[in-house]
Amino acid sequence: MKIRILSLFFVAAVFLARNSAQAAEDLTISQGLSLLDEKVNKLTAQSEDLQFRYQQLQKTIEKLQTDLGELRKAIAASGGDSPSELKRLEDRIAAVDAARQKDRQAIIDQLAKELSGSPTGKTTAKSDGKEHVVQKGENLTAIAHQYGVSVADLKKANNLTSNDIKVGQKLAIPN
Repeated sequence: MKIRILSLFFVAAVFLARNSAQAAEDLTISQGLSLLDEKVNKLTAQSEDLQFRYQQLQKTIEKLQTDLGELRKAIAASGGDSPSELKRLEDRIAAVDAARQKDRQAIIDQLAKELSGSPTGKTTAKSDGKEHVVQKGENLTAIAHQYGVSVADLKKANNLTSNDIKVGQKLAIPN
């Protein structure tokens, strides 16, 4: 009788431990999604700022080019040369254009860097190219045992949040 009560108590404790672990994992996924939403919002704002700055720089370049054209016309009309004025305007246009290109590249690099990161901040285990196609009747425990890896590593390598797998599903086998 005591053994039966102890075994029931043990089964209940294991059940509660699994449920609390699943709840913690669900919370971590939720937090990861929240972080991803924040990053997307931040990147959207940065992209909109980049577009605004690009438009402003385009207007400045167009104005400088118009000024340069007017200066050339004035120089031609007066019959004189002012290479220093012309050179100064051309240098100013080149500087503004270079600044625009530099800003554009810096923002593109930052966006690429942030987008290439893992959305939840977690990295997955590396696979050496081995892959397993799930067959009828197989489960993660049997597959993990077959390849000499832990179930946790197998789940991590395949971004699985539960032990549910389907026939035909391809699983990457971690190193």
